[in-house]
Amino acid sequence: MYNVILWKDNGDENFHVFKNKPTFQELYKLMSCNMIEIVQGYNQDVSNRTFDMYIDEEGKFNSMKYPNKRATDAWYAWQSRTGHQSLPGDHLVGDVAIIRKVKK
Repeated sequence: MYNVILWKDNGDENFHVFKNKPTFQELYKLMSCNMIEIVQGYNQDVSNRTFDMYIDEEGKFNSMKYPNKRATDAWYAWQSRTGHQSLPGDHLVGDVAIIRKVKK
């Protein structure tokens, strides 16, 4: 079993349950996008470790997508922990998915 945590760009958080690990096709529908990029994040509410965040790779080209503060904060926290850097003021946009395997 897998849980997908969907951090919406409006600040809401949704959970979706999958019997098998979700495919990109399934994530495209959840995230309302056509191309996914995987970036890393860190947020202790999700995990005490770095985790993958699935973002809309073309989100900044879409005027209907808004900055995702929660995902951007997790991305910056990962950068701070690992010494990585982004352009000053850069941010993540749109809905962001996090896949977590559920222990049985």
